[in-house]
Amino acid sequence: MTDPDRHYKILIDHSPDAIVVHEGRRLVFVNPAALRLVGAHSRDQVVGHLFSEFVDQGSLGALRERIRSLEVEGVPSTPTEMMLRCIGGRQTPVESRSVLTLWEGRPAYLAVLRDLSAQRAAERAAAAAEHQFASVVSTLAEGVVVQDPDGIVQSINAAAASALGVDAAAVVGRDLPRELVRAITVVDTDGRPVAHADLPHATTSRTGRPTRFLLGVTRPDGTQVWLRGTSALIDDHPLSHLVASFTDITAERAAAAQLAYQATHDSLTDLPNRLHVVSVLTETMASAERGPIAVLYVDLDNLKTINDSFGHSIGDAVLREVSRRLRAVVPDGCQVGRVGGDEFVVLLAGPSADTDEVSEAVHHALSRPLELDGWTMGVGASIGHVVVPQGDGRTIDDLLRDADMAMYAAKGAGGNRTVRFSTDRTG
Repeated sequence: MTDPDRHYKILIDHSPDAIVVHEGRRLVFVNPAALRLVGAHSRDQVVGHLFSEFVDQGSLGALRERIRSLEVEGVPSTPTEMMLRCIGGRQTPVESRSVLTLWEGRPAYLAVLRDLSAQRAAERAAAAAEHQFASVVSTLAEGVVVQDPDGIVQSINAAAASALGVDAAAVVGRDLPRELVRAITVVDTDGRPVAHADLPHATTSRTGRPTRFLLGVTRPDGTQVWLRGTSALIDDHPLSHLVASFTDITAERAAAAQLAYQATHDSLTDLPNRLHVVSVLTETMASAERGPIAVLYVDLDNLKTINDSFGHSIGDAVLREVSRRLRAVVPDGCQVGRVGGDEFVVLLAGPSADTDEVSEAVHHALSRPLELDGWTMGVGASIGHVVVPQGDGRTIDDLLRDADMAMYAAKGAGGNRTVRFSTDRTG
């Protein structure tokens, strides 16, 4: 054996890859790495044997075809995966590359085998982890949508599909945000439509930063849901996919709105309550562009008599009917609220608010008989009238007090009339 041949064999013996040489179908050389790969303790267990003894039947056909295709010495075959049958019956996946060569002066085939066991185990673990992750995401109550940089949906879980009112399988591979804007309405918290370029995924793609959002989405069936969530890049590079996670807060938002409504409205008449009337009056007086304001303080003249004669259920019905009639005669843009048991406030503002005309309309509306539960009854009102010119220095409490005083002046004069407040308490 020449020195180059000796050096060549030394390199092969010390190679970390399994290397075998076969002449025809019979193995003539295996390096230590190949012995370890097939579970052999000595070369005698392998050398001299047919290579088919160590190859799974399902891989033999492709192996023989690859060997027959080798015609030029030194040109390796393309990598091929196959399954080895190791001593003891264990099977091991390998990647094999063969090359036509000379071995001790005779034509032979040298094959390099790379053990794929660790790679396959890692792939199985990754697949299991991905499956587990997908299973977790699919069962989340929070909606999750993954999109590519162009907005094309890569995956969408059941919660997201349900919240958006779409078929999960049908939207994968489509530009869901653009289709949502085209087919249905997406609005912000002020009710303004949101353009495609301003949707969370587009903002995140443009800025590279997470985008928090609260949007109202009208689904294909016409119902609206409110979604709160975050859109963020999955990886820190410009072409990263994006993930949007969100929660359907429609019920929460509706409950909050209902609580806010209940806090500012009278439960019996559904009119704004004193808190709300004072808030509106405060905002109106603070407006730099406001014109004159008028306050009508309306007190029913004989509700106590009705309660005593017919019971409080009839009295409640009277209050509801009075509220309906007041709403009907108060101009649009003006406010009517219930501020006490039988007391109402009408806030008039704007050019259409003729206070004398509205006051007369209230008296006329309440003068009509009420038909309730088979009973006919009448109810009148004493009204205190206060005008609030621009630059008026009175506080809200001052205005309501003055209107209340004028109302009591009307009641003291026999009721069923309006008295305008003046400093001498006459009208």
